[in-house]
Amino acid sequence: MEGQRSQLPPFAVQLLSADAQPDDEHFLSLFPASYRTELDDIAPPNLDDIACVEKELDLRRLNKISDWLWVAGRPMPPRPLHHQLLLSRAIFVTEQMDMHLVWTTGRIFLKPVPRFLLEPRFWTDCLSCRPDCLCSTDADEARPRGGARECTHRRLWKGALGFLFSYAALICHESDFLVARDKHLLPAEVAWPAWRTFVKQLDTEHIYQKIDGRFVYGELRLSRLNKIYLLSRRPFLRGYMSQWRQYGTFFQDNFAWLASAVVYVGIVLTAMQVGLATKSLADNDAFQSASYGFTVFSIVGPLAATGLILFIFCYMFVNNWVVTIAYKKRRFRNIETRLGL
Repeated sequence: MEGQRSQLPPFAVQLLSADAQPDDEHFLSLFPASYRTELDDIAPPNLDDIACVEKELDLRRLNKISDWLWVAGRPMPPRPLHHQLLLSRAIFVTEQMDMHLVWTTGRIFLKPVPRFLLEPRFWTDCLSCRPDCLCSTDADEARPRGGARECTHRRLWKGALGFLFSYAALICHESDFLVARDKHLLPAEVAWPAWRTFVKQLDTEHIYQKIDGRFVYGELRLSRLNKIYLLSRRPFLRGYMSQWRQYGTFFQDNFAWLASAVVYVGIVLTAMQVGLATKSLADNDAFQSASYGFTVFSIVGPLAATGLILFIFCYMFVNNWVVTIAYKKRRFRNIETRLGL
């Protein structure tokens, strides 16, 4: 049965240790020292709770816009690390799964491979479907990816396997492996021969039905993710990754393009003035109408654009103020509850 086969990890090679069945203390040492809970508390990992794993493998933001990922990237594996360097992209480490393989000008964000994902026991103990799981068994291959009958463990399994698949594409050659070691994307004890065996055991040619839909796509452009979120998600005007950390940066970016537009308008108005000084254009009714319309636009346009920028600033300011106050109240209420006050 598929339910029984799913208990087997997708690979058998031991990349981290020769011990095939480490004890609980050693197994727990593969996890992060702590993680941030949904309430923004800092908690240590617990083998009886998969909250830490869910945080590490969180793809909810990308799953919300899964139908639009084709706008941000191609449905192909990411290009190897050496090619990323050829594209003049600096590698920036991120621990957010939903920022993995997101790129912008001169940068690409990569999540290092967590140690626990390279331990076969993790897959059987933490990601395998439980005996009372409601996931489909016999018709699993026919069920649409991310179907309603998918349990939490199966969803995390697909996300984790897709993440490893992305690294199988990123580290193709030994030069890629050395770049990954230099950027601390792999644990130090992982060796190149073992990595080759690991990639072979993943069976990457037949993996697409077993991974999260996000990893059908490789590199995703950050600017397009921001536009998708701006237009399709709530709250309004909040992108995938904030472009403006300070209000000064917001005004600087937006008034920069407005200043460029004003310069262009000035050039056009000067050209029209010269044209009106010529006899042939001065007597041309169409040119006269166009000059009149563009003159009105040159007066109203910058004022309207300035008003729009100020309106967006006011919306952002009020929205951030309201969100901050609401968060402060909720946060202190949670702290007081924990302290029994």
